[in-house]
Amino acid sequence: MQLVAGSSHLKLGGSLAKALGASLAQVNLSQFSNGEKRVQIQTPLAGEIVVILQSLTTPVDDRLVETLLLADAAERSGAKALYLVMPWLGYSLQDKVFQSGEPIASKVIAAMLSTGRFQRIFLLDLHNASEAGFFSLPTEHLNFLPEFATYCQTTFDLDHSVVVSPDFGGLKRARELAVKLKTPLANCDKNRNMQSGIVTVMDLHGDVTGLDAIVFDDVIVTGGTASEIAKTLKDHGARSVHWLVTHGLFAGDARQQLADSQIDSIVISNSIEQTQLPAKTTVLDLTSILTRTLKPWLR
Repeated sequence: MQLVAGSSHLKLGGSLAKALGASLAQVNLSQFSNGEKRVQIQTPLAGEIVVILQSLTTPVDDRLVETLLLADAAERSGAKALYLVMPWLGYSLQDKVFQSGEPIASKVIAAMLSTGRFQRIFLLDLHNASEAGFFSLPTEHLNFLPEFATYCQTTFDLDHSVVVSPDFGGLKRARELAVKLKTPLANCDKNRNMQSGIVTVMDLHGDVTGLDAIVFDDVIVTGGTASEIAKTLKDHGARSVHWLVTHGLFAGDARQQLADSQIDSIVISNSIEQTQLPAKTTVLDLTSILTRTLKPWLR
């Protein structure tokens, strides 16, 4: 078995290969003088089960092309079976037409990845679970909630905590965590201006007074929503605010904005490889959940 780590996940690739008992394939990733990507898998793959690990992180389009080229190279090298592990699906926030003239970008990306001749594609905490249906290949949608629950059980005083959904769309996800932790549930109503992207918190449903607020979300992008909701929770008497989020994009000035916010801690997975983390951030490793999920398919 061979694991091919794309340029987005060199660190996670090494730990996942070790946990799976796979070899980490040698890959040469470079660029031609005209700007086109050049991919060469140097390890022989004939007759091998091959797992490609890649997240569509910045530069997103480059990662996408690289993934497709790696898949084609692996197939042409004689791979017996080909699997794709994509912890962060770039373009997944564009899961519907928000304004006239826009595409459903995540559906377009899913169609492109479905040309890769993968036996199965493994995805993690999609922004919208129904996006898995955009793929024409079999998919496995992983849920990182159990790992977050374990973290909460060993970190917070759950008798004095409340799980908070940052919006109506995340209410089902947050309720699942609240049930597992046996805590109350609160949720925010927010409005996003589609032209400016500015988020306004309209209302808070539920009591957070004197409690540690555990906000559960799928992704942080710029930190604007997180900062506004943290302020609202503190204004309503929350003792502390902790943000649990699977995918930390931290785009633009997010690190500074989060550092200046009233959030007391941030907990993310390593679905996106980070070179610099915001202050007060803890990273939970994906290796265990990926290993448990992949092993039955790789026998």
